[in-house]
Amino acid sequence: MNCRKKIILGSASPRRKELLKQMGWDCEVIPSDCEEKITEKRPSRIVCELSDQKAENVWEKLTDEEQENALVLGADTIVVQDQLIYGKPGTKERAAKMLKRLSGKAHQVFTGVTMIWMDHEEVRTHTFYDMTEVKVAPMTAAEIQDYVEKETCLDKAGAYGIQNEFAAYVTEICGDYSNVVGLPVAALYANMKKCGLIDMGDAHPAASLGSGRVKGVIFDLDGTLADTLESIAYCGNYAMRSCKLPDIPLEKYRYFVGEGADTLIRRCLIYSGDEDLKLYEKAYAKYQIIFKEECLFNVTVYPGMLETLQELKANGIRLAVLSNKPQERTLDVVYSLFGRDLFDTVLGHRQGIAKKPSPQGVQEILNGWDMEAKDVLFVGDSATDMITGNAAGATTVGVLWGFRDRAELEKHRAQKIIERPEELLELL
Repeated sequence: MNCRKKIILGSASPRRKELLKQMGWDCEVIPSDCEEKITEKRPSRIVCELSDQKAENVWEKLTDEEQENALVLGADTIVVQDQLIYGKPGTKERAAKMLKRLSGKAHQVFTGVTMIWMDHEEVRTHTFYDMTEVKVAPMTAAEIQDYVEKETCLDKAGAYGIQNEFAAYVTEICGDYSNVVGLPVAALYANMKKCGLIDMGDAHPAASLGSGRVKGVIFDLDGTLADTLESIAYCGNYAMRSCKLPDIPLEKYRYFVGEGADTLIRRCLIYSGDEDLKLYEKAYAKYQIIFKEECLFNVTVYPGMLETLQELKANGIRLAVLSNKPQERTLDVVYSLFGRDLFDTVLGHRQGIAKKPSPQGVQEILNGWDMEAKDVLFVGDSATDMITGNAAGATTVGVLWGFRDRAELEKHRAQKIIERPEELLELL
């Protein structure tokens, strides 16, 4: 998926440059030096206004010849909580105040992106934004001070970097992880494709298992290795009934799962009419109790999956599971269905480790295997999985036997889409 133009990034942020590199795109950095002026009031419009200014500033620095072959990207990120807008703190004191406000609460991260390029002698501009909600664990004063003293947060919106030590305090993400880092790569790719800036004929093929490149495969659990939908719906509806709410149809759970039990319960309650989540604490507690006992309720392995895994193992491919289920429940399901010896690594959600779509879990697996992301496939059935794998730099494989559909997988840049588990072997 080559870009038809030379990418010029109007930002000195190494994080944004690294995200573009993960997409397979090199870029030249020409930082914007314009005076930023804000006239808008809504967060989404503010980031779009600022990204426009940055992109225009860099575009005007180029010669006519450079403009002919360039795609200029301007981007701006802000953090919003309770209508307060947090930019870069600049000082330790401001950073500490921001983090104290973010502690124990949810906030939103907005990033605006502006693209400018020449199309048949006409200058074209396209601007969009993305939003991700982030929930932060309660932080003690000592934890805040320790993080601030590292000074890695002073140049980051909201006084934190989700890609560094602050990941230990992020308990939930709803949306694109890369947007929190500073550039929403899934939305960027979709908008570049829509504007005709992607050369699909030159797209990089998915890694071949027989090429010697692939040494490991990381699997999502729910909807990828096993059909767990009935167990999740059974426990979810138990929690709803405990709050005197009606059962939710099984098919609705296909779109509620994937980002952890806390997000699942929020979605269930909102669907049931509790938009203010007044029943959240009770429902979540009931869900945890019943799920501990019934996480295997009517759970089945997808046809052909066990044989495929055994064949991969026989070919020397290392295997891992990365799930947003709690660690103990992940182990319960995997060991009950596949035994203890098939997978080299099994990771569920643990305190201090960011959930998918953060690539932190992938990196933990790679470190344990002493491999690079280019050596592995990341296999899953949802947008969350594709975002995770792409953010980590792995080759993403979307599966059609799970909970979501082809459109979702394609939108979030699945590099390969398969209909049967055996097709993983056919890549050989």
